[in-house]
Amino acid sequence: MDEQQENAQATGSLTYYFIGAVVLVLIAGGVYFLRPKSSNAPAPKGNEVMAPVEVSPTPGPITGLACERQWYNPVIGFSKYFLGVEGSDLATSKKVTCNFSVSVAGKVVATASAQSSLAPALVRGGATYRCDSASLELEANVPTVVDVMLKNDSNQTASCTQTFLLPQP
Repeated sequence: MDEQQENAQATGSLTYYFIGAVVLVLIAGGVYFLRPKSSNAPAPKGNEVMAPVEVSPTPGPITGLACERQWYNPVIGFSKYFLGVEGSDLATSKKVTCNFSVSVAGKVVATASAQSSLAPALVRGGATYRCDSASLELEANVPTVVDVMLKNDSNQTASCTQTFLLPQP
């Protein structure tokens, strides 16, 4: 009888060891799968990308066709960028045509055109517009000059120029 009790005790101990090992493996697996994932993409270097420069809109009254802000938006995963401009005009105008000309090292590499209707800006005594270009294939990490020629339906013109360092896709 003593031999049977010893076998039962040994079997019980073995069961406890087995259950403990399974619990330990489950805990280790849970910690592994629930850990914070790190990104495989390298962190961008601070001096690689120049943020778009924004000029604050004039808070005073609108006196004519003007360019107030230019920007770009990258297409994720591609060397394509949307260009944009916004500004103001007199309330008598109904639409603005924006002609984008993109130059690198003094050579024109892309052009685009967009048209915008004007939205009333009663507080400023005029109207505002916003033009967005179609996506343009442009080279990244080189100084890129964007010239915008504006023309309203009253044949008034204005222009603005901005230099961007477009980010790598």
